[in-house]
Amino acid sequence: MLFHACLVCICAFTAEAPLTIASESGNIAVQLSPAGGVSAIRLSPGGAFVPTEGGTEIGTARAKGEAIRVTSGGGTMLRHAFTDDKSGQIYTVTERFSPARDSIRWEVEITGESDFSAEIVTRLLVPVEGDARFWTAWSDPLRSDEGWHDPMEPQPVQDHTWYYGAPAFTQKKTLVSYCPLHGDTFCIPMATTLFPGQDRGLSLILSPDDALLDLELRTTRDGGLAFAHINHRIGKDRPVRFAMDIVAHPADPRAALGWMAARYPEYFEPPLPAAHDIAGCGAYSSYEGDLDAEKFRKMAFRVNWKASFDFPYMGMFMPPVPGDDDRWFRFNDKACGQPLPGEDNWSSVARMRAYSEKMRGYGFYVLNYFNVTEFGVNLKGADAVTPGADKDPEAWRNANDFTYTRVADGVLSLPKGGYWGTWGAAVAMDPGGPDYQKFLLDQARRHVEKLPASSGVCIDRMDWLRMPNPNADDGESWVDGKPCRLLYSSWRDLMPKLAPIFHDAGKFIFVNNHLKRIDLLRHVDGIYCEFADNGRALNATGLLTVHKPAIGWTVSVDTLKPDPDGFFQRYMYMGVFPTVPLSGNDHTIVPSEWADKYYLDYGPMLDAMRGKHWVLQAHVVAVANNAAKANLFAVPGGFAMPVTFGGDAKTVEVILRGLPVGGTAKTMVAEAMYPGAEKWSSMEPVQVTPEMRINVPLQRGCAMVRLTPRG
Repeated sequence: MLFHACLVCICAFTAEAPLTIASESGNIAVQLSPAGGVSAIRLSPGGAFVPTEGGTEIGTARAKGEAIRVTSGGGTMLRHAFTDDKSGQIYTVTERFSPARDSIRWEVEITGESDFSAEIVTRLLVPVEGDARFWTAWSDPLRSDEGWHDPMEPQPVQDHTWYYGAPAFTQKKTLVSYCPLHGDTFCIPMATTLFPGQDRGLSLILSPDDALLDLELRTTRDGGLAFAHINHRIGKDRPVRFAMDIVAHPADPRAALGWMAARYPEYFEPPLPAAHDIAGCGAYSSYEGDLDAEKFRKMAFRVNWKASFDFPYMGMFMPPVPGDDDRWFRFNDKACGQPLPGEDNWSSVARMRAYSEKMRGYGFYVLNYFNVTEFGVNLKGADAVTPGADKDPEAWRNANDFTYTRVADGVLSLPKGGYWGTWGAAVAMDPGGPDYQKFLLDQARRHVEKLPASSGVCIDRMDWLRMPNPNADDGESWVDGKPCRLLYSSWRDLMPKLAPIFHDAGKFIFVNNHLKRIDLLRHVDGIYCEFADNGRALNATGLLTVHKPAIGWTVSVDTLKPDPDGFFQRYMYMGVFPTVPLSGNDHTIVPSEWADKYYLDYGPMLDAMRGKHWVLQAHVVAVANNAAKANLFAVPGGFAMPVTFGGDAKTVEVILRGLPVGGTAKTMVAEAMYPGAEKWSSMEPVQVTPEMRINVPLQRGCAMVRLTPRG
């Protein structure tokens, strides 16, 4: 929001009384103090203002002189001068507060006298006491690295630091250790304080539209919420800008998450809604033989992320062969493009196409492998390039030659020289390199052209996106005292170009997002998470896909033990489909009589989640006396309600409040599905009222309840 001088009053802020700004709906208001910054917040119409502290800080810099206030309409701009006596840096911080429909929009802009980087911290402190609770979209509410804990359970207000996806990379924080296995990360930039006794909540929510680089959420037990932006370049030519909203809502995390999903639907809804058509249990299999299709349908299986090894080496997914029947050797990190005797180790465009067509014939779908951050196999380096390879049209057949003559601007360098290596002696890549990016877009076009029956791609290994490229400059990142290109920026540059190639052809983009961050999902239709048998990754995957399809890994039959019912009920509760035991699965579960039985037991219950959208309104679902856990999904034709973790209980009472039935429905047909059952069991019809109480019989501690509105 810009404020024009002809419309405003400008004055030294210290001379003014507190100024009140209210949302258009009137459900929240803030007061700005005479000294500058937020001084009080009102969380309900006609309620009292609560003393609050809020504002923006830049590293160790301190404000100098008086703040300037500019008012226009219902909004106000504050401009502060900051000086860091230690570094000599001078900053100008401009904060704008303006009324939005149901929030207060808070925008921050920072400029400096010279290029530099310092933490940019935006704080809001609302004093808490008694039963106040804290919530964010965390990987684990207990900050534990073990087991699974319900991410929808608010916790006591605490002193802690949470990392957005992962900590900022340093040599001391290894690449994989926080991606996404630890309990101190959050995946959506929001912080929520709840006051259950008043049924009021307050959230500070950052915009995912902004250039978010490294980010930390810091909380304090006195009610402090602070977002710390790290590694941003502050200078004259390119101001650093962030926007956030202060939101009031009832004391339920669903209300906060629902506000976020409604405000930024392009991050929460699949760009192609038909992505829900391929939703279901997945596989990561190279098997191309015949399938017992009926058996796998009963397991809720729908899509295979083809464990390709269809390509000759990482990154060369659709080689530029002259004809569709021309063969190449499949990827093998030991063979380096050479044949292995006696092995069925070849592929071709025609063979890949035939597999997708075969799966379509079964009623199943295929996502092909794609990767934008790794390339090659058994690479030897630029010094080992074959003479003349830079002019050889067949250079693609030699991974080393192609890497260092065609896409070398994507090779990710170490800060002190050399390159980041990865699986199969390949190298990590920066998709912001112009030549490499052009190659990726060409590969996408070949995929669309050559594999019409494929449903799209799943992009692997997003963990590399937290890395800096010291040999490039994105104009916004500053690491170790100098400019660089963080691969977050490269992803934001690539995806608006890559996504339309697939989406315009009706093909989907799934990701294996080791980095769990909502801002990376703008152009993504769904998630296939390699680590979802880990409780932290499952939680983050479920929260990121409240309105998108999600599939999670099942490493082996041991993953189901010692509690297979608990395994499936976690996935049901989070709205995520597990991986089925399919022949040819790569480091995932393979068929066994014991495991197959459990998938067949739970398949119909999982299948009921297809098309799910979490119902995100306050207090919409609860189980009396916390006797079990329940979630609620809107699905085509009505609602699916997984009731889980009921232990030995035979029946539990589920309470639905304000269910968005719509239309003229007066009743709902209620049915239940249980593990091992083949048919839905009828329950008593439910009369549609503002509060509905349903007695749900359980078997093995759970039920999937289907609710279908009727006029």
